Amino acid sequence: MKEITKLYKKVLFNLKNKINIDKESLDNKSLDELFNYFGTDKGTKVINPYLHDSNEILGHGFAKFYEKKLFDFKYDIFKILEIGTWEGASTAALASFFPNSIIYGLDKNFRFKFKSHRIFFNYCNINDYKDLKKFSSNHSVKKFKIVIDDASHILTDMIRSLSFFFKYVERGGYFIIEDFNAPVYFKSLNDSNGKELLINDILENLKRKKHFKSSILSKQDQEYLFDNILSVEKYKGKTEISDIAFLQKS
Repeated sequence: MKEITKLYKKVLFNLKNKINIDKESLDNKSLDELFNYFGTDKGTKVINPYLHDSNEILGHGFAKFYEKKLFDFKYDIFKILEIGTWEGASTAALASFFPNSIIYGLDKNFRFKFKSHRIFFNYCNINDYKDLKKFSSNHSVKKFKIVIDDASHILTDMIRSLSFFFKYVERGGYFIIEDFNAPVYFKSLNDSNGKELLINDILENLKRKKHFKSSILSKQDQEYLFDNILSVEKYKGKTEISDIAFLQKS
C-alpha cells in the first residue's frame, strides 16, 4: 500500500505544472539576493514561507559563507546534491548562482515546484534502505562537488546522512550541514536518547581524529572520515539558531 501511495504521488508530481527557472533573467545577482528572491530561509530577508499571510521575516544569512567557500567553483561544470529540498527554493537559487552546475535534489515529499534542464528531483527517504540503494545504483550521480544536508535536522538523520553521503563528495569538494545545532535548540529533534553525540561534538572529534561511541558511525566509518576530511569549519549565521558547517574532502 505504501508503494502504491508513493507511485500515485509521483504520477501527480510529474503532471504538476512547475516554475521554469531557465526562463528567469537573474544574472549578476548575489547568492543572498537569489535566496531571498526564491524564498529560502538560507537568505537574510525572507517572509516566513511556512506560515501563510505572515509578515515574519526569517533568514539564516548563510549566503556569505557559501560564497566565501564556494565562489571559486561559480563557473565550473560540476554536480551538487541537496538533501532536503522542500519546495525547491534553495535548489532554484543555487542553480541560478552556479550557471554550469547540475543539481540533484532529494526529499521524501513531492512538494518541489521548480524545473530546469539542470535540476533533477528524486524521491528519497534516507531512513529507507531501498531508497538509498536506488540512489547508489544511479550511475549518473556518483560524485558531487557539493553535498548539502538541509533535511529534517533530526540528530540521527544528520548522522546517518554524514555516514552515507560523505563518500559521494569529490576530492576538494564540500559536505555542508545546515542548522547542525537544531537538536540543541529544539529538544524534539534530539531523538537519540543520549546514545549519540551532538553534531558539534562529532565535528570536534573528527577534527581531532578522536574515536567516539556511535551506533550509526561505526569505527570503520570514523576511520574513513578521519582519512578523508581535510578541514572542518563552522560558522554562525544571522540568528542564534543559524549554524552551518563545511567539511572539505581531502
